[in-house]
Amino acid sequence: MLISLFAWSQNSDILQQIKSQAQKINSIEAGFVQTKNISFIDEQLISGGKFWFSRPDKMRWEYQTPFFYSIIIDGDNITVIDDKKESRFDAASNAMFGQIKQVIMNMVNGKMFDDPDYHATLKEETNYFVVNFETVNQAMKAYILSIDLYFTKSGYLM
Repeated sequence: MLISLFAWSQNSDILQQIKSQAQKINSIEAGFVQTKNISFIDEQLISGGKFWFSRPDKMRWEYQTPFFYSIIIDGDNITVIDDKKESRFDAASNAMFGQIKQVIMNMVNGKMFDDPDYHATLKEETNYFVVNFETVNQAMKAYILSIDLYFTKSGYLM
């Protein structure tokens, strides 16, 4: 019992450090790899690209492989570029895009830890802490079951 209480306290401290560091970030530019597991497909779908974030609410998520697809958020304005087609949405008037915008922004700015629609658990790997955000909101489970974010052990950064 003492060991599990110690581990819980230590995990809580690490999660708090990660959250604190995320709240200090003003901008990010990074590459990413996304792995999707879909129930009716045996293989994992792997895509990659670049990601930009600027506080308070500007973000570009650009898939470059295996296809080009970009989501641009500027406040409540969302632009989706799919190959050569561009679509614009207002997150304030489109519930689905509003939720997607909120999840993406919460991941970057550290507010995901306080989001009641997700339950956070911590795993430790050799070079990283991995925070798994499991979706507890039934409506969101149709789109996202869980999200794993990797943070460096030195600095607690994504």
